[in-house]
Amino acid sequence: MTIVDFDRPAPRDTRLGFWLLAGLVMLVAAGKPILFDTIDPDCFWHLRVAQQLHHDGIGPLVDRLSFASMHKPWTPYSWLAELGMAAVWKVGGWRGAVAAQSILQGAFIALIALTCRVKPASSRTRIVESGGRFVIDPSVPGAFQSAVATAFAAFVSLAYLSFRPVTAGLVLLALCALLLVRDRRSGERTRAVWLLVPLTLLLVNMHLYAVFIPLWAFALLGGALWERQFAGPVERSEADRRAVRYGLLMTGTGLACLGTPMLPGVIASALHYQYADPMVAMGAIEEMKPFYHGGFGKLSAAIVLTLAFFTVLNRRQLRAGEWIWLLISGVLLMRLGRFAPVFAIVAAPIFARTLPRHEGGILGSRLVCALMVIVLAGGVWRLVDSFPRSNMKMEAWLNRHGPAAPGYPCAAAGFVADRVTPTTGCIINEFSWGGYLEWRLGDNYRTLLDGRTQLFAPAFWHATYLGSEQQRSGYLSNVHADAAVLPIRNSRFHDTLIALGWQPVYRDERAEVLIPPPNVTQDAGMKWPFATALFDQ
Repeated sequence: MTIVDFDRPAPRDTRLGFWLLAGLVMLVAAGKPILFDTIDPDCFWHLRVAQQLHHDGIGPLVDRLSFASMHKPWTPYSWLAELGMAAVWKVGGWRGAVAAQSILQGAFIALIALTCRVKPASSRTRIVESGGRFVIDPSVPGAFQSAVATAFAAFVSLAYLSFRPVTAGLVLLALCALLLVRDRRSGERTRAVWLLVPLTLLLVNMHLYAVFIPLWAFALLGGALWERQFAGPVERSEADRRAVRYGLLMTGTGLACLGTPMLPGVIASALHYQYADPMVAMGAIEEMKPFYHGGFGKLSAAIVLTLAFFTVLNRRQLRAGEWIWLLISGVLLMRLGRFAPVFAIVAAPIFARTLPRHEGGILGSRLVCALMVIVLAGGVWRLVDSFPRSNMKMEAWLNRHGPAAPGYPCAAAGFVADRVTPTTGCIINEFSWGGYLEWRLGDNYRTLLDGRTQLFAPAFWHATYLGSEQQRSGYLSNVHADAAVLPIRNSRFHDTLIALGWQPVYRDERAEVLIPPPNVTQDAGMKWPFATALFDQ
């Protein structure tokens, strides 16, 4: 096979078609928080944590949001992102949060699209002679393959993106992947790749995902060392140079991961999630389940396996480093569904190179491009028209999709604020509403629990969510609270509290409010510290 270079750029209409199609995928990503999502449950406790960081300073905090948490210092390892979220909320309110999520999700897909389209350092189109005819060099990512890979990344990632620190962290990870792929396609000679070190330093103060950057450098270092074993005398010095380069990148980014004032707590939190968190181990949280869980997960798994088949079929298009990089990301994907966006960042540019070659003629069609322009313009108009107006109340936005869709107990929380007198200053709630109730009622009440699973002892989770009805009843009988705010459907605590004598005093289509029986209300014994003390040991 011989390679012939022509001093002409790739067809402009193909590039235009790719970016129009990628723009449609970005529009879907940016439109999801406006058209379909409600605000993420964790967003609200992140805002309360930011408030406490402003008051107490940057460092470990003693929790003041939940009365059942372990009352000892914990590490808000996403402190910088939480302060950023609070700043966005202060400037733009909840509409600013929706806009920020939309922008971040669109930027995430845009960076993946750019990574899929990275070409060799030469700006010339590479043509190879194969089978007696000239075709475009298959090592150059095609427009059609890149569009398919970008759409794949959006499909498996969007369910895990929302207004919380991890989304900003994933955008930074996608930028780091772009720098790495660009460097490899340029023969490991770009200066921009060294930006990975300050980007890692920034990311480690936003999310635990910072550890993936030195892990990626380690994978590419392993690939360089593997290639060296089979290199000839002339190529060995080049392989040595690459190995040294990736070694320095791994060391630099690894040291940058230490650049956080929360370092001991970051390490402890990572180990806790991996080995000691029963809610993670038992798959009680949706995103902590394997990615192939459920109907949507099985479809995602089928797509991944299909694209992986083509990767194996065209394995000669990849170097050893890409294989190690992909395998590590695949192991993470099999571990937890929340790693799907990390896998997509790595897999998309690899799939773009290994999918069957299609010259993308349809993307070069003027008619198709014109149609995409029309659809894109209509989509942008739809998002602008659907963005919440200044006179729309947050409560209406949160629950705009009706009681069957995820939402929040806005009216029930208002009932508690207006009609229940704080005596103990405690309310009982269930998992997904803890953050909202802390944000809405946190000035007067503390909640039973929220999404910060590392703040609660394993015995607490076994007594409330993972244990038997007898365990749950035994625990809740020792909790003295002013009210319980529970979902109408699929409540974990409703029947238990009713059996203990709690009485409903408010009900709407989404939530209900229960209060304790009169003899408990009159008892000023404050039983809940006893229940908490059981799990502080």
